[in-house]
Amino acid sequence: MKTILILSTSGNTLFDPDVRDNITDQFIYLRDRLHELGYELKTADNNPLDNCEWVLFIDQNSVKPYSGWRGLARKMKSRIKGKRLFRDLYNECIHAGMQQRMALLLMEPPSVIPENWDSKFHEMFPLIFTWHDNYIDEHKFVKIYLTQTRLFPGVPEISFSNKKLLVTISINKFSKHPRELYSARRESIRYFERKQPEGFDLYGVGWNKPINILEKTIPYLRQNYPSYRGKVQNKWDVLPYYRFGLCYENILDEPGWITEKIFDCMRSKCVPIYWGAANVTKYVDKDAFIDRRLFKSNEELEEYLIHMTEKDYNRFQEAMQDYINSQRFDRFLPPEFSDTIIKGLGL
Repeated sequence: MKTILILSTSGNTLFDPDVRDNITDQFIYLRDRLHELGYELKTADNNPLDNCEWVLFIDQNSVKPYSGWRGLARKMKSRIKGKRLFRDLYNECIHAGMQQRMALLLMEPPSVIPENWDSKFHEMFPLIFTWHDNYIDEHKFVKIYLTQTRLFPGVPEISFSNKKLLVTISINKFSKHPRELYSARRESIRYFERKQPEGFDLYGVGWNKPINILEKTIPYLRQNYPSYRGKVQNKWDVLPYYRFGLCYENILDEPGWITEKIFDCMRSKCVPIYWGAANVTKYVDKDAFIDRRLFKSNEELEEYLIHMTEKDYNRFQEAMQDYINSQRFDRFLPPEFSDTIIKGLGL
């Protein structure tokens, strides 16, 4: 059986079914589909290139793991912990004559990995799969959707009156990108924990912890979020108990950058408040979510939420279920992702 190697900085967890929210489901499904076609999809690890049909790289940091200041920090951290350095698989492929059998999956946006979007970097690959609509030509750049798990369980039916007002589940991150939305997310969190202390909750990682050396040295400088309720393994264990969920992407106005945030809320019967891709309604029914762009401030949004009637709320619920059960949503599931990869590789 021929092999296809895949390399990402997440390593062996790419096929781990027990990670949070089943986020590896797309790669597990792709592995199983490729096996049916006579190919074995493996994480790169130390697997040889012998009998290898294709090599897939996920994001720039799998190709140039030690470039730039982030790469230097990653190398120093690995050495301090005594870990093996990341494999330079790209140059191995070049030396093995596999220039035309390497493909890149661009998954992270400019606010997370700005190097992903360097045109010189793109020249290193004959085939690139990406969600970014501005790049798609269906020749070198092939459209993929940011895939959601098939394995979303049923959620409890919680009445309108028994749901708390608002929740957000997110990571406390930072970016210097001019269109980052991490700051707007924190501003909304601060507003609602102050104005709706009994109705708003925050979950996720990186909150109420020191975020830099200064905060580690001087604990009273740490930013404390009184609304923080801890980590969650699966969002569907929390979201059904709230009427609304803040779903801010990590960057504004990236065409096609529509992540799990809005879909996790919909599938949990929690109405999403979405802010991110300018063309979101190209992919998601406009009646199935609240568009944060329609509100000039958090105060305006708060007034809208607290005065929404149960009748109007149920309209959102119906629209969400109609969308989740439609072919428009099917594009975001693993079968579509796998079909696109397999067709793009010519398998």
